[in-house]
Amino acid sequence: MRGLIKILAGVACLSATSLLFSQDRLDDKIDELTYGWDLEADKLSSYEGLVNLCSDKNYRDAIFQLLKDIHHYDTILYNVLIDLSKRSKNKEIDRTLKDIRKFEEDYDMQNFIYFMREECKAMVNIEKDADDTRNEVGFTSYSGQVYTLETELFKYVQHVTNKVDKIREHVHHLSEIY
Repeated sequence: MRGLIKILAGVACLSATSLLFSQDRLDDKIDELTYGWDLEADKLSSYEGLVNLCSDKNYRDAIFQLLKDIHHYDTILYNVLIDLSKRSKNKEIDRTLKDIRKFEEDYDMQNFIYFMREECKAMVNIEKDADDTRNEVGFTSYSGQVYTLETELFKYVQHVTNKVDKIREHVHHLSEIY
């Protein structure tokens, strides 16, 4: 009987170590992805970044893969926190779960791709009419249309960035607690 207890204690110890190791690796991966997103978001927030996204398949695929990875690890984090919330009534867990749900609902891959596709269509139209609108003044001018599109793009990318950064902050706060 004592041998069985020692074995079970050893397994429990290994499981706890594995969970902590996995949590550290998850924290590191979320940091890495968030940092990667922050770098790309700066580029993507400009008209030039949009032109690159729309015209360079490799760049577009890299951005989409980065966002897919972020969503994947947020889902893993979400599942870990759901399990943890069954054992703990920490408010930070609830706030994190809420922010992940909001991010997954509002900025999932389908919404992101749709938004970027619409931005690319608008960019193509601006460029198609560029010769006719370069000398105009106001919002119908080339520069006015670029400014309007860039402002819309910046706001959207900034919302994504804020959500990604907020989730990372929760992860750091939770890792200090647990």
